[in-house]
Amino acid sequence: MKSRNISVYLVEDSPIISNLLTELIETIDATVVGHADTASEAIADIAALRPDAVTIDIGLKAGNGFDVLEALAINTDEDNAPLRIVLTNYTTDAYRYAAQQLGADHFFGKAMQMGEVLSVLESLSKSNAGGFDSAIAA
Repeated sequence: MKSRNISVYLVEDSPIISNLLTELIETIDATVVGHADTASEAIADIAALRPDAVTIDIGLKAGNGFDVLEALAINTDEDNAPLRIVLTNYTTDAYRYAAQQLGADHFFGKAMQMGEVLSVLESLSKSNAGGFDSAIAA
């Protein structure tokens, strides 16, 4: 199956993680189209850029990833919504459940599952496949 270049937006407050994600994402058929470290900037950018996928950290400099998920749920038609991938250090069941309720398609822990994000994005570039993945590595 032929893949297509997908656009990815990063919502991440750590410059180190943001740079690492950008480098990793650019090794697959994807392009990072922007990034924000606050919820309000992310919400505005995502609405303007309309990326295929968004990685969302829960902890941000201002606001949080739940604010971003909520705005995406309210402001985007589900057929045109980006794939929402939560990538966070806050991997409790309560956070996972809250993210799922707000429309997250995938929920991964930064410490053990960074590679899973790439797998999901590669799948998206080939097929637009989604679905909530609540697996958290122990």
